[in-house]
Amino acid sequence: MSTQTRPTPTRGRASGREKGRNLFGYLLLTPQMIAFTAIGVVAIGWVIWLSLHHVNVLAGTQEFVGLDNYARILTDPSMITVLPNTFFFVVVLSVAGTVAALLLALLLNQALRGINIFRTIIFIPALVTMVAWALVWSFIVQPEGLLDALLGSVGIDGPPWLRGGWLTLVVFAVIQLTKNIGINIMILLGALQAVPQELIEAGRIDGAGSPRILRSVVIPQISPAILMVFMLLIVGSFKVFEVVLLLTEGGPGVQSSVLSFEVYKQGFLLNDVGYASALAVLLFALILLLTTIIWQTRKRVIFHEGE
Repeated sequence: MSTQTRPTPTRGRASGREKGRNLFGYLLLTPQMIAFTAIGVVAIGWVIWLSLHHVNVLAGTQEFVGLDNYARILTDPSMITVLPNTFFFVVVLSVAGTVAALLLALLLNQALRGINIFRTIIFIPALVTMVAWALVWSFIVQPEGLLDALLGSVGIDGPPWLRGGWLTLVVFAVIQLTKNIGINIMILLGALQAVPQELIEAGRIDGAGSPRILRSVVIPQISPAILMVFMLLIVGSFKVFEVVLLLTEGGPGVQSSVLSFEVYKQGFLLNDVGYASALAVLLFALILLLTTIIWQTRKRVIFHEGE
């Protein structure tokens, strides 16, 4: 006699209703996804087209120049400074931002008195625009500003925070990191609160201490959220713009400029639309290449991804 069980009709009907709801949701999203995709493809195609031309904005003419604009990137002396500055933000904001968000999320996940107040305070910067946040910081780091006044009260002369060099880049990185860290903390905090307590209790029963539980249980469980935060920070670090525009305008010279600001400067200030488009294509290619590499290597760091 066969002992094979058959699915009940109720379970089959429930599965059918769930598939129907999913299909209905996909149908609702389809028009928006088609529109967004079409707009994105048209925009990217148009930028690539402009990058192959010399565009005279005043005369409204376009002259095909092939890859001349891309060749100009290789010979542009400003790129010797702009590209390292851009990758400085990519490395610092992605690594330091992920580590800082994870540490603060672990702290805010503790059952401490008044912890909800700290969660609210640390999320406040994410509620204001980047322009407003940069303007607030401009009063802090400008010459004889708030930071210089605080250092002067203890007899220390403040350094030139916004006169170019590595110090200005560090200031920009701090401003950018503190602006968006609240969102990243919330993502990681949600992942931490979803970790099964049974796994943590099992680790404690086996004699594992807190550091071992964190390394062997908690981190693997929240690894997808960590990867998502890391990739969001990488994409965001390539788009550092407002803080550069409002505080230094890339100066002195191009010492504090980045690739996204150079796209704006060449296209809207110098009216060199063709060269700006080539820089925009380069920026897009760098983001696409780096995110693709990270996504392809995710199986080595994401829990259960390789199974």
